[in-house]
Amino acid sequence: MRLAIHPRIVEIANAVLMPNWLLSTLQSIRLHPGESEQPWHSDDLFYHWPRPRPLLALSCIWALEPFTATNGATQLIADSHRWAAQHPDQMGKPVVTAEMPAGSVLVFDGALWHRGGANRSATTRLCVSPQYCQPWLRPQESQLLIVRPELARTYPPLARAVLGYSIHPPFIGQVDGMNPQRLVDEQYHSHGRTHLHQAAAAADAVLLRPQVLPDGSVAR
Repeated sequence: MRLAIHPRIVEIANAVLMPNWLLSTLQSIRLHPGESEQPWHSDDLFYHWPRPRPLLALSCIWALEPFTATNGATQLIADSHRWAAQHPDQMGKPVVTAEMPAGSVLVFDGALWHRGGANRSATTRLCVSPQYCQPWLRPQESQLLIVRPELARTYPPLARAVLGYSIHPPFIGQVDGMNPQRLVDEQYHSHGRTHLHQAAAAADAVLLRPQVLPDGSVAR
């Protein structure tokens, strides 16, 4: 999770995605010797939106082991996120091989055509790939089931927010008419709120429901 909210990645996501962007999926991928080339694909293909499309998703690949041309380094086609319905096999464009040392990260538009290369070496190629989406899209994985509230309470505020314990104003992400941040942030009801203060306040203005007291009066 620390890689998913690495400061450099957060800086990029803040620049290209809408505020309150979400973690769509967080996966590890290990290519073993003898693995063949992966089919060409884009990481946002499950969003049924005609290409070329506005940026819906952002993909990252963190190299935990060196990426080389022989062990299956990711292959990409530059500018292919701007294509319409063309397929890489039809275009004949140059393929870029993302060779990089362990500890490096590759960041690209989720619409970019890419694939894992063939591993012709005697070693594995391991990476972690967090992917992000606009706050109004459904993530690939149900993060709130993967990281339940009792665990999310131990996470830093930003990690909780990108998992979905947050609101995209006015009320996208609400749970039973309330901001899910209430479940995991002990400071939510105080003036010491996290960096999400403005978004939470905007959501409260829409979501806060009246409570009927025993005497029949209404409190908020």
